[in-house]
Amino acid sequence: MGKVRVAEQADLFASEQGQADAAQEAMPADFVERIRDELRATLARVRAADALPWRDLTETYLAELRFESVGGWLPQDEARALREAFGVEMERLYAAAGEVRPDRAAH
Repeated sequence: MGKVRVAEQADLFASEQGQADAAQEAMPADFVERIRDELRATLARVRAADALPWRDLTETYLAELRFESVGGWLPQDEARALREAFGVEMERLYAAAGEVRPDRAAH
């Protein structure tokens, strides 16, 4: 059986930054802009909200996971700033709901 080399496969020993840079270089600008628009719209939604804007805590947590995940397609500094702003707003909304963020709950 011969070796198969996959050019798109990530280097398992590369740094996370190196992998993020490689992924960033490969994505078309319009894709990155759609991600940016989505995150900014989600941030605007939570900033305008007086209560958690999703139907239940499961949807809320999934929205948080998506925000964190797709932010990885943006430049690191921009992603970090958006994630921090989103985190502040989510803390505010969880407090208003009398809830604790799932990632902050005691195990």
